[in-house]
Amino acid sequence: MKNSVFSARYRGIRVFVYLCSLAALILYGRVHFPYVTLQMCLSRPEFYDGTKISVGNEATVRDVYKDGFIIEQLGKQVRVSAPDVHVASGEFVYLHAVFFKPDSLHALKVRVAKKRRAKIWLSVFPVLLIGAYFFHRFRFNVKTFYFEERRSCQIL
Repeated sequence: MKNSVFSARYRGIRVFVYLCSLAALILYGRVHFPYVTLQMCLSRPEFYDGTKISVGNEATVRDVYKDGFIIEQLGKQVRVSAPDVHVASGEFVYLHAVFFKPDSLHALKVRVAKKRRAKIWLSVFPVLLIGAYFFHRFRFNVKTFYFEERRSCQIL
């Protein structure tokens, strides 16, 4: 593998190809984004009137009424009509709904995200455990800017 594509000689070309591939994927995702979000609907309500959307990223119930509730997502409040749904103020919800201009939703399916914060903290625990193991086993050398294995962890 003296002059193969994977040798150090072609490293710059490989990095350039990887970056171009990543840029192409990002551009494709921007142009052909398959999901309509609540923020897109609120920015152009005439265009998205009657469109089915999914709301779930930090959507919090603010007020509850007998025929629906108000959710807040990313600082914007939207009225949701859902007469048969029982939610409490302050709960996180995921919902599939139809958007109606200027800023209202008709819920097709509503699901309360129970114990959402606990699930987030539970997913952080393995990262902290691996980080603690890494820093127990290695130390950072400021002179060389490398992580070096600690002498107590080296295998003879």
